Amino acid sequence: MTYSQRLTHGYSSDIIYLEHQIAIEEEELAKAEEKRRAYESDLDQLRTSPGYHSTSATDVSNEKKWVDELNKLQGMIKDIRTRLKDLQEDLGELED
Repeated sequence: MTYSQRLTHGYSSDIIYLEHQIAIEEEELAKAEEKRRAYESDLDQLRTSPGYHSTSATDVSNEKKWVDELNKLQGMIKDIRTRLKDLQEDLGELED
């Protein structure tokens, strides 16, 4: 294989690798977004349930747990979006 062929092959494999990584990140983002929607729904159900009391220690503890989980998940989603953006930029640079 000539040097030129190796360069072309390496370039191609870099693009394939980045496209694969982007697909993985997009899948992770979709899963995290789905989980976020479920947490938001659960939190909403807790807050609107007939027996919910914002002064009850148990209800406040449960609400805090869901809010904490939701905040962690939103941080994870932000990180995934950042990685996805970086990968897409890297791919764009390779394609230029």
